[in-house]
Amino acid sequence: MPRKPDMTRSDTAWPVLLSAVLLSGAVAAAVAAAMLRYGVEPAPGIASVRLGEMTTAYTTRAAAEGGTAEDVRAWGAALEGALDRVAERRGVVLLPARAVAAGAPDLTPEVEAALAAVLALREAAPVGEKP
Repeated sequence: MPRKPDMTRSDTAWPVLLSAVLLSGAVAAAVAAAMLRYGVEPAPGIASVRLGEMTTAYTTRAAAEGGTAEDVRAWGAALEGALDRVAERRGVVLLPARAVAAGAPDLTPEVEAALAAVLALREAAPVGEKP
């Protein structure tokens, strides 16, 4: 036998339902405001580096001076460190210059200076230690 709907229950439930909807909306608005204020970091910019030119210049110089494989590995590790430092300091993503069509600043001189600083630290460090 079908039941008749209890109209008294539904008449008293709407204030509770409305309160729940308003409360959940207020919580969602507070979370969204907090995310916008504290949780969103600006997107990093894009900058280019002429990696091909830097690598060619180093390998040509290393070959002329009779550099060892260990020297090449050390230079590569120093280049990675220099790229990381410049990217972090400037808040950018570094891409090879050939991968950037136009409009991105060229940070090659800054990367070369950071690379020279990293290499100078490695040369000044005692044998067996890395800075």
